[in-house]
Amino acid sequence: MEEEVNQKRSHKHLILGIVLVVVLFIGAFLYFALVGVDYSSRYSDYEKSGQLVNPVSKLSTEEAVDNFNEDFIYYMLYQIGFYNLRENALTGDKPRILIYADEDFYSAEINKGEIIVSNEKIGNPDVIIRTSKLEGVLMLKDSSYIIESFNSGKSNIELVADKSSLFSKGYLKIYSKLTGKSVTGNIIRIYSG
Repeated sequence: MEEEVNQKRSHKHLILGIVLVVVLFIGAFLYFALVGVDYSSRYSDYEKSGQLVNPVSKLSTEEAVDNFNEDFIYYMLYQIGFYNLRENALTGDKPRILIYADEDFYSAEINKGEIIVSNEKIGNPDVIIRTSKLEGVLMLKDSSYIIESFNSGKSNIELVADKSSLFSKGYLKIYSKLTGKSVTGNIIRIYSG
């Protein structure tokens, strides 16, 4: 009889332990997915030291459109806050963005707050941004125009990766900021779609 009571206690302790581990895992995942690391001060320091300069600051709109390159994409992604994206907490996949500016394309990967831009096309991007060089330049000339460009449809962002990956990497905050639309609704719906 006593042995049976001990087995029931052991069974309850095992179940309690499993529940606690699952709750801890979910809590840690949500913490990293929702809070994450903020690299804003790093980029503020880059600006103060002159390492980060708006590439259109001394150019006319026409000159900027004619000279549009990776530096423009880098600065646009910086202004939007893509540097705060992070690796998928479960898979370790880095955030990957494909950007079309008129007929040209660029790709970006975020690695621990660093934005790495190239003019090579990447496969399996998390999101695709489509804009024109003129819209890109207008966004760089006036950062408050970024949201207007996306809201008006002159620029758009397409969510390509699954919602759980986008959520864990931090994209959904950026998507909501750019479009004014919420993708999450609630956390449970992210994993049901």
